[in-house]
Amino acid sequence: MRIAVSRAPGAERDVSPLELFFDLVYVFAIGQLSHHLLEHVDLRTGAETVIMALAVVYAWYMVAWGANWLNPDRLPVRVLLVGLMFASLLMSVAIADAFDGRAWLFVTGYLLLQVGRSAFLIVALRGRVQGEHFVNDLVWELLTGCLWVAGAIADGDARLALWGLAVVATYVGVSALHWLPGRGRRMDLEHTEIAGGHLIERFRLFFIIALGETVLTTGTAFAGEPFELERLLALAISFAGTVALWWCYFQRAEGIGVEIAEAADDAGAVGLWGTWTLTLIVLALIGIAVGDELAIAHPGDDPTLGFTILTFGGPALFLLAQVLFLREALGQVPRSRPLGLAALAILALATAPLTLIAGIAASSGVLVAVAISDTVREGDQAPSRSG
Repeated sequence: MRIAVSRAPGAERDVSPLELFFDLVYVFAIGQLSHHLLEHVDLRTGAETVIMALAVVYAWYMVAWGANWLNPDRLPVRVLLVGLMFASLLMSVAIADAFDGRAWLFVTGYLLLQVGRSAFLIVALRGRVQGEHFVNDLVWELLTGCLWVAGAIADGDARLALWGLAVVATYVGVSALHWLPGRGRRMDLEHTEIAGGHLIERFRLFFIIALGETVLTTGTAFAGEPFELERLLALAISFAGTVALWWCYFQRAEGIGVEIAEAADDAGAVGLWGTWTLTLIVLALIGIAVGDELAIAHPGDDPTLGFTILTFGGPALFLLAQVLFLREALGQVPRSRPLGLAALAILALATAPLTLIAGIAASSGVLVAVAISDTVREGDQAPSRSG
C-alpha cells in the first residue's frame, strides 16, 4: 500500500478537491460549537465548548497532517477521506448534546476518526519513519480513548473532568511528538518530509472556513430578529470586525508563514507552529461569533461577565496566537499586537457600564486598528529572525 498510496518524499502536493469537500463538515462542526455556547453563556458551558472545540480541531489537523504524506489521487486515500468525513459528521451532529444524551455518538465518531486514520497511515507509510511515528500515535489514541469512553459512561461533572483530562493528554501527546517509553520519538521536526505549501494552504482554507462560520452566525442572528436600526448597526460592526480578522491574518502573519515554509529545509516545525496558532484562532473565532450574535439579538442590553469575556477575550486570544507565531517565526513581534492586547483589556473595563453594541464596537475597533497598522507596514520588509 505504501507504494500505491503514499506521496514520494520531496514531491509537491496540492490541496485536492476531496480535501476541500472533507473540510465542509467542519463548517457544520464549528457552527454547532458556537450554538452550544450560545445556549448558556456560563462557565460550565464554556468549559464544555472548549473541550469539544479542542477535540474537533485536533481531529481536523491530524487528518490534514496525515493526508500530507498521501497521494490524493489513489482510490484507497479517497475512500479513507470519505470514511473520515462521515466519522466527522457523526461527531459533529452530537456536539449539541454530547454532555447529555449523545455522548456515545460523539465519542464513537471521534475515535473512529483517530483510530482509523492512524491504522491506515501505519500501513500506508510502512518502511518510513512516519509509519513508525503513527504506531506511537495509535497507542496514544487508544490510551486517551479509554478516557473518552470512561467519560461517555459517566455523566455530569465526572464526564466533564474525564473528557477534559482526555483533551489535555491528547495535546501533551502532540507536544511530545507521541513519545513512548522504550520507543521514544520515531520522528523529529527536522525530518518530517512535510510538503509545506500543502499544509500552509490547508491551514489558510480552514481559517477561512472558521471565519465564514462567523459570518453565517451573525447573519442568521440578524435574519432571525425583527428589523431595527440598532441591530443593523450591530451587524455592520460585527462584519467590520470579521473583515479585520481576515485582514490581520492575511496582511502579514500568513505571508510570513508561507515564506518561512518555502525557505525551510523541512517545514515540520513551521507546520507545528501553524497548528498551535490555528487551534487558538478557532477558539477565538467561536467566542467572537457568540459575542457578536448576542449583541445583534440584544444590542441595548447591559453586558454580562460572559459577554465581556467572549467579546474581548476572543480578539485577545486571536492576537495572542499571532504574537506566539510571529515571535517564533521572526524572533520579535510587531508593536500592534501587544498594544492591541492592552487596548482590549482597558476597553473591557471601560465598556462594562455600557451596552452590548458598545462592547462589540470597542473590540472590533481594536481589530480594525491592528489591521490598519499592518497595512501601513505593507511596504516594509519583514525583519530578519534574531536568534
